[in-house]
Amino acid sequence: MGSPYSGSCIILTTKHGKSVAIAPPFWAKLSVGVLEYLVDTDVLGTFSGEVARAGSALACVQRKCAWGVEQLGVEYGLASEGSFGPHPFIPFLPCDHEILYFIDRKRNFHLHLSHISEKTNYQMQVLASMAELQQFAQAAQFPSHALILRPNHRQNKHLLFKGIQTADALEAAFKEAQKHSPNGTVWVETDMRAHLNPSRMSVIGELAEKMAQRLATPCPKCQTPGWGEVRVETGLACRWCGSETELVKAEIFGCTKCDYEVRVGRADGLREADPGNCPYCNP
Repeated sequence: MGSPYSGSCIILTTKHGKSVAIAPPFWAKLSVGVLEYLVDTDVLGTFSGEVARAGSALACVQRKCAWGVEQLGVEYGLASEGSFGPHPFIPFLPCDHEILYFIDRKRNFHLHLSHISEKTNYQMQVLASMAELQQFAQAAQFPSHALILRPNHRQNKHLLFKGIQTADALEAAFKEAQKHSPNGTVWVETDMRAHLNPSRMSVIGELAEKMAQRLATPCPKCQTPGWGEVRVETGLACRWCGSETELVKAEIFGCTKCDYEVRVGRADGLREADPGNCPYCNP
């Protein structure tokens, strides 16, 4: 059975060249092209803080996706949004949380998927010397991954050096930022914009693979694309005492449009929880 999107074109609303990561899996799995709609998505928020993001990442990516679809009057739209911070499950580890949002106006459904990855160089620091800056740059995978510098205060939002990718530009930005800093210190952070951060672009590509696979999978009942996991059910029983744990017991697969759902066991086949995860056997 062929792809329901074969021969079509999906509009990707972006400013930062994300089709490099998204287009290949969409073509491979769906035989569909991805065309960028270049707009200034920075008006919805920037990582470096000049523009605060209004609302959640999900709300932002939905607005971004709808923006392209409505402006161009097309049937299919895509948008991506990322957030960075502490990993929700692994202490002291930074993570990249990506969301990919899809709108199908022809079939009248929306679908969004998210992906959390520890594959990120996300970090920031206050520095006082070029030696410290060089250490930071090396850890941040500079120059393949760009950096952002500013004086160590945010009163002047215009004195901001973004997208730094050469040693000369890095040194010049550091000296200029240092001159305008009250105590001579400089704020440095990784530039998380996708076109300047290969690690993030790779994570977006991983999520695009998942989205393309979902859109290639029809609902068993109504044949609408996008069939897949919609939620999980916790409460896997302890192997010793039978009490419920917080571990996943089953996965619920569902349709993007109709109400058809199927409950299936864990993908790894595990039917009992290790006592180490039991609140009674290992309080």
